[in-house]
Amino acid sequence: MVNKRFMELVKRQMNKECPIIKPRDPKPPKLGLTQILERDENGKPKLDLTPLEGTAVHVPTQEECDELMQVYELGDWKWCGGDLPTSLNHWYKEETCVDAGIGFLNKKEKQFGYGDNEFYIKENLKVLSTSEFYDIEKINLEMRKEINKYFESKNL
Repeated sequence: MVNKRFMELVKRQMNKECPIIKPRDPKPPKLGLTQILERDENGKPKLDLTPLEGTAVHVPTQEECDELMQVYELGDWKWCGGDLPTSLNHWYKEETCVDAGIGFLNKKEKQFGYGDNEFYIKENLKVLSTSEFYDIEKINLEMRKEINKYFESKNL
């Protein structure tokens, strides 16, 4: 049994006098969550992060590091070499720390490096947990879920 509405649509599309209507602007994919974050014209979430001088974020697991790199990327931050945060993996052990938006050596805003927790402590720099960093930047769990869903949809 054929659906009548489907057959009418097929007939319309075969009729040369009836133009096929296409959407003008592609919409970002549905993420299955209520959208909290502002998005650019391509549907990419945007974050307005405050670079913190003299501060690093401790990322004791690969998962915490990956999530932080996603946040940094949406804040338009880059590794001190200019690479996107999610393009390189510098997590190497439980003591890994990442600058909080101003590189310790180059002092440029929105550029960061990484090192060992002990290095930052010896240099008398503040070391935050990821949750402390997210609190300062006002990034809640729902926002982090939305960010994660965005990056998951990019990798499909």
